[in-house]
Amino acid sequence: MTVTIKKIGGSMAVVIPKAVAREMELAEGTAMEITSKGGDIVMRKQHGKRRQRRSLAKIVAQIKPASYRRRNRELAGDGPVGKELW
Repeated sequence: MTVTIKKIGGSMAVVIPKAVAREMELAEGTAMEITSKGGDIVMRKQHGKRRQRRSLAKIVAQIKPASYRRRNRELAGDGPVGKELW
């Protein structure tokens, strides 16, 4: 199977076909080790190194209410909050 290298920002990317990802049990966030050997590129899945997904409840729990209130005040149009020019 032939794939094409794509440029993403300052890096290069190889898109892994869906069939190969299924066969190798790859998912977004799977850690991969990449090396070069004699002109070849070798990618290996790192077992047990997959990043754990956080639940929405854990993400929301990290929101700081004080910064949210400040941002709401800025959006409400009550006038300048900092050193804005009005």
